[in-house]
Amino acid sequence: MFASSSIVMAYPQSQLQDCIASAKENAGLKGKNPSQESLEGYCDCALKLIVDEKSDLRRSGYQCALRFFK
Repeated sequence: MFASSSIVMAYPQSQLQDCIASAKENAGLKGKNPSQESLEGYCDCALKLIVDEKSDLRRSGYQCALRFFK
């Protein structure tokens, strides 16, 4: 028996890049200059919840924003 421990994301890489670009333009983040790491973490978090786990869009975004944009 072979077991793999690699993580598979349901969302495509292009969605991650689109999310990061959108987050950079978000009015709520203007002037806060979040790091690339924070943006990537936020988008990965949100996309996992929204796409992989079929969670609510608004609630997922808010939950991930609290986690990555302090």
